[in-house]
Amino acid sequence: MQQKGKCLALGAGAIGKSVSGYIFTQLGFDFRYAEIDDAVISDINRRGGYDLYTAVSGDQIKKQEIRGICAARVEDAQTAEFAAEADFIVTAVGAANLAAAAASIAGWVRRRSGQKRLAILLFENGSGLRELGEGELRRQLGSLPAWLSVSHASIERISKKVVREDGRIDGVSEEFIPPILTRRELADTQLVLHTEYFELADDVNRYYYRKLYLNNIGHAVLAYLGSKKGYATTLEAVADDEIQDVLFAVWDAAGEMVRLKYGFDEQEIDEYFAGRLQCYKNAALADPLARLARSPMRKLGRHERIIGAAELCHGYGISLEAFAPVLYCAVNYFSFQDEESIRLAILKERKGVEAVLREVCGLDPESELFRQLLQGYIEQSYRHI
Repeated sequence: MQQKGKCLALGAGAIGKSVSGYIFTQLGFDFRYAEIDDAVISDINRRGGYDLYTAVSGDQIKKQEIRGICAARVEDAQTAEFAAEADFIVTAVGAANLAAAAASIAGWVRRRSGQKRLAILLFENGSGLRELGEGELRRQLGSLPAWLSVSHASIERISKKVVREDGRIDGVSEEFIPPILTRRELADTQLVLHTEYFELADDVNRYYYRKLYLNNIGHAVLAYLGSKKGYATTLEAVADDEIQDVLFAVWDAAGEMVRLKYGFDEQEIDEYFAGRLQCYKNAALADPLARLARSPMRKLGRHERIIGAAELCHGYGISLEAFAPVLYCAVNYFSFQDEESIRLAILKERKGVEAVLREVCGLDPESELFRQLLQGYIEQSYRHI
């Protein structure tokens, strides 16, 4: 296959392997990773790539060998040399690490000569990240060259990293779902020709919020209710009829809100739910509940999956009754391995749940939203789940 250009990917984790590496190797690019984890770099270079396992349904798995690629440390000279000639630079490092990634990219941009087009693709979860990434680059460079653009993606494909006993580090994912990228920044690149691998949209943030308020709140239901019942994985939790009932009730409320606020039609919402439920029931994609439940204070934040969805539902006149079980179990989640859960337990013990709603969730004690969520929490404390 004739190479179509060069692509450097920062981050060879779950998204880096199941999305960045998968797409650009399939398209025939000269593709390389920049990483900070020496074990990941060594494994990729030893094998000339990695294996990607696609969980089709139940326990059925498809294996695909991704080969012909290499990796190096972010700060290595060979990385900078390759980046200076790249057509695309993709990040999958986590939104919290975006500023550090921008600093590295800015250094590579300074080495470039001429006017060769460079598109930076942010494969990160979050809203407003294109503006953040572009702002960081502008701060580093002073101004952005006309030949450089920054595009943010909504990553829809669920994936995870698997570390083998022999040191192999592979990816496991659901069947491929194209990332959704901002249209304007990529209109003059060859990616517009590959609609089987990329979907372009004018507003990517709406897809992020669909994921936050439907998939992430689904994870919260499984994590916090499942942990309370002693389950270890999403697969165990979703098999519990009581938990499934709560999941569907939350999805009914949040799905109606997402449809109204972000302009999705009912069929799109129903298809999205069907896909997420299929993932939750897929043994190969089973996620530890401890991972999904960790950092409960952050996940109980004002604009996060539980409180954010509840507030928007309240604004549309949608009942908040379905949120009571997940709110109750999240507030009472406790693990000695989770510092936030310890701090949350101390706050609740000393000041009561009202303080949690005020100080952690950021709610006004005089608001109707505060009153309804507190009432739902109290009523839930007398129920089975």
